[in-house]
Amino acid sequence: MRNTDSPGTAFPQPSISGGQSFLRQDKQVERAPAVGNILRLVAVVILAAAIIVPIWSAAFPPLLDYPNHLARSFVLAHLKDPAFTFSRFYRADWGAYPYLGMDASLAFLGRLFTIETAGRVFLSLCALALPAAAWFFLQQVNPGDDATALWALLIACNVFFLEGFLNFDLSLAVGFLALALWLRWLANHSIARWAAALATFTALYFTHLLGFAIAGLVVAAYLGFDRRPLRDWIWSGVLGLPGMAFYLHSSRVGLSLQNIVFHGIAEKLESLGMILHGYSPALDLISLIALGLWFLAAWWRNPEFRWNGRWLAIAAFLFILFWAIPWMWGESSDLDIRVLPVLFVVILATVRVGRRAKWLAAIPLLLFASRTVNMTQHFAAAQMELAGLAGSFEVVPRGALILPIVEGDQDPIERPFTHFWAYGVIRRGWFSPYLMDTAGETPMRIIYDSYTPDGFWFHVYDEPPDWKQVESDYEYVWAYDVPRFSGALAGIGDRIFSFDALEVYRVRKLTDGSIRKASGSVGER
Repeated sequence: MRNTDSPGTAFPQPSISGGQSFLRQDKQVERAPAVGNILRLVAVVILAAAIIVPIWSAAFPPLLDYPNHLARSFVLAHLKDPAFTFSRFYRADWGAYPYLGMDASLAFLGRLFTIETAGRVFLSLCALALPAAAWFFLQQVNPGDDATALWALLIACNVFFLEGFLNFDLSLAVGFLALALWLRWLANHSIARWAAALATFTALYFTHLLGFAIAGLVVAAYLGFDRRPLRDWIWSGVLGLPGMAFYLHSSRVGLSLQNIVFHGIAEKLESLGMILHGYSPALDLISLIALGLWFLAAWWRNPEFRWNGRWLAIAAFLFILFWAIPWMWGESSDLDIRVLPVLFVVILATVRVGRRAKWLAAIPLLLFASRTVNMTQHFAAAQMELAGLAGSFEVVPRGALILPIVEGDQDPIERPFTHFWAYGVIRRGWFSPYLMDTAGETPMRIIYDSYTPDGFWFHVYDEPPDWKQVESDYEYVWAYDVPRFSGALAGIGDRIFSFDALEVYRVRKLTDGSIRKASGSVGER
């Protein structure tokens, strides 16, 4: 036999046509990933657009606390604006507080857009950031299982988004980003990765204290269940030190023993449904059932299916934590359900599905599409009422002193009217005593001393307001769904506007030529 490896052996050369064939195959191989990347990018853009469609399609996003937060940011931006009289009623009080996410973001966005457009941009950021951060987190836990993360689309507009608890909603996204960066550091102990985790955990503190605390508990649970060495405990603990130092120096919210309320078993079971809470109870139930069926289909005769023991233990820990946390501590409520969005994503982290997850991707995508359509329809249906309420802004002069009196026993996400008067602060420069002002939390203080009945915060008035004080301290009353007070309001003022459940009264002293309360002294509150 000839030794074909010997020097001088002539190797067969490919024909020209064969070489062109190889080149074509190489180009096809290169083109395939490029086409795949383009298709993935298009899919991401479509999903992102679907998430924010409800936000930009409605003139007034019907989110419970949202107008109040928006108005506070507007006041802070215009305290020194001579076109408004805000400096007589409010002052800035910026500090290292754990609830600055929205105010700080809108302070920047407000320089680029009008405040209402800036608010929509911020809402879009919140809605997009949570599923994106959840995907990044799940990639660190189970690399390559991209399709499983599609379930996170269902909590892009979760119950806290719909209630307008936007600082906490943002903290969910920042929390998953912080956990993902921390997991990357655990996998490779580099200084750069640890510094990135440190910066993100510190940013998490500034979005919401509970988000910061929940992420810290997840870190501790993981270190314990994974039996990590002492070195990892120490370096991980240092990640939370800046936030803890800021809290002890500037906030200390919730440290004092206050009124603590625990829900019973029946109420806790009902609250569990808020893990996927939207505008349709039937669709929420279908989504939960579909999630269970997805797990079953992912497991059934799937040789690639694997349970992740660490995250199974952490999911169990968070579930127990939900039952142990009180519903209310002091003035803060809905504390126990804050764990649920984190529990939902951690449940997704408990399994590695493999290639079958791509075939099952249609389930979360169809549910996401259905929930998005339902949310868009709900937003659209609310616009007629909210546009009618907005008519009250034109009949009340700029800079007026307004007392909102609002009742309502609906589900919180069904009460977009509660803080709707706050648009009058933005559009007409009104003063109201109910802009959210909590020392150690918000960067704005109310310095005008006026009569402020607490019934507004509970959406029910056990006793009628002191009408003499209302007459003394305010120029107008924005009364929603309180027909039982109509007679008393008519005794101190004239009804100048009504729409559906809303009545607006001008306090009669204005027509008598009396001295306006607004020109009186301004005192510390």
